[in-house]
Amino acid sequence: MKMEIAAFLRGVPVLAGLPDELLARLSREVETVEIGAGEWLFREGEPAGSMFIVGTGRMQVIDEGPPETLVRVLRRGEMLGELALLRTGERSASARAARDTRLLELDRGAFERLVLEVPSFALGVTRAMGAQLAASRAPIVDANRPRTIAVVGLDSAAPAADAADMLVNALGAHGSVASLRSGELETIDRAERDNERVVLQANEAADAEWTDLCLREADLVVATTSGAADPAWLERATALRGCELLVVGSRLGDGMLEALQPRQVQVIADLAGHREALHATARRLAGRSLGVVLSGGGARALAHLGVLDELEAAGLRFDRLAGVSLGALVAAFAAAGFPHENTYRAFEQGFVETNPTSDYAVPAYSLIRGAKTRRLLGAAFGERRIEELSLRFFSLSCDLVTRQAVIHRVGPLADAVYASLAIPGVFPPVATADGRLLVDGGVLDNLPVATMARSGEGPVIAVDVAGRTGAFRSTQGRTAAGRLAGPVRRLLTGSEAEIPRLGETLVRTLMVGSTDTVAAARAHADLVITPVADSVGLMDWRALPRVVELGRRAAREALAANPDLVERLTA
Repeated sequence: MKMEIAAFLRGVPVLAGLPDELLARLSREVETVEIGAGEWLFREGEPAGSMFIVGTGRMQVIDEGPPETLVRVLRRGEMLGELALLRTGERSASARAARDTRLLELDRGAFERLVLEVPSFALGVTRAMGAQLAASRAPIVDANRPRTIAVVGLDSAAPAADAADMLVNALGAHGSVASLRSGELETIDRAERDNERVVLQANEAADAEWTDLCLREADLVVATTSGAADPAWLERATALRGCELLVVGSRLGDGMLEALQPRQVQVIADLAGHREALHATARRLAGRSLGVVLSGGGARALAHLGVLDELEAAGLRFDRLAGVSLGALVAAFAAAGFPHENTYRAFEQGFVETNPTSDYAVPAYSLIRGAKTRRLLGAAFGERRIEELSLRFFSLSCDLVTRQAVIHRVGPLADAVYASLAIPGVFPPVATADGRLLVDGGVLDNLPVATMARSGEGPVIAVDVAGRTGAFRSTQGRTAAGRLAGPVRRLLTGSEAEIPRLGETLVRTLMVGSTDTVAAARAHADLVITPVADSVGLMDWRALPRVVELGRRAAREALAANPDLVERLTA
């Protein structure tokens, strides 16, 4: 065992150049630590007295917040906790196993003995710390883009072998890729050195040891199923958490989402759609998948319809869509595959001919009941679930209990969009079975570009219709109703000055609160399109044709101003 450890240490970058006798000495000083997927190695604030080198598996460095933030993912040969060797104190961050992981632990006493005998060892550790500090300042997406991908079948009917072959072919369009069906750690190591990506095809029934190695060494697991996983897989569900889950031919079985906690779920009706789904997955894994994020903004968000129409006309193909508030509704129509003409007609019927915000209620809980909006969403999407959409989609809402953003990537599409639309005070909050109170995500983030960009799946176009809230302009003019409005306002407010009605005031307040978030999010977008719709009232649904044209114009101007980007995105 000690000889194996010495051979492994020889390949650790920080130890490169150390003589064999010192590596042998070090192999006798370290202790082997085994930790299961999802378990904590140490927590922030705990006493620090040793460092670790990842032998197999993956470790996450976590800032527990709140909110919890992933700082780095460490793989084979990388170090963590090395600051503990240089000073006494407490852990400055937490470490959790993303996969079943084997580590080598070196305590401070052993380190100090080695430094006294071979000062170059301390120099190597110091260099490693500098490299990790530089990496912590780099975009997290660079560190997290998966290079080694394991494909597993969760039941006997799952098309795992076909999925692995198709994924290899699809990834081959984006760089060199190796496909492995058996081997040892050294086999994977060589394949990683020689290729941009490695696909490991696991086979639990034929070779459990190889499957275990695949799960340990994968940056990402792609799990395929015909709907329900075999009990043996559910018993080791922690090893699959954060996987990409492909469900072919059936809806997902009860409890699988909770057990696996996948990062993405795709339900494919039949094998005919399997190939395109895996090509889209390959684009995301290779960082070549175009995403579009749509902001909230009341009636001004209708401009998104024109923007998306122009982007498609320019030949841009997007695989991912996300949105907040009314932007979430537009994104949902596009992700569900509705043609532009059908989408426009649905908004015309649902917002112009039948105002969804006119079902007023006694304002004990909200200004409106929201029943018209729920009927609109039900008519458009029915029982369709997010994981069944042709494109990847998420919407954002805010939980008033935890004061944190909630990202909706699975579940009924209508419910996810409604929660994102629920403007506080206008709509009643959405109470969930797990005790959340969800409202419009614009409370926290009106343009969630960072959320989409964090995965590093490709370029992102952001569409911000919020802009400036603009001066309020009455739509009543000099009509009889307009002349009567002044005395009515004096009766209700004590002044005849023209001011927005309650609904628009609440929407304006929401947008003011998210201004800084929008500005910060733009740093993550490759292109920002900003339709100028300041003259449109935030509740002026009848401005639909004009606002859509403003979106088209803004998209055309943005694309014309960035020809190099357009060429790259359409290549």
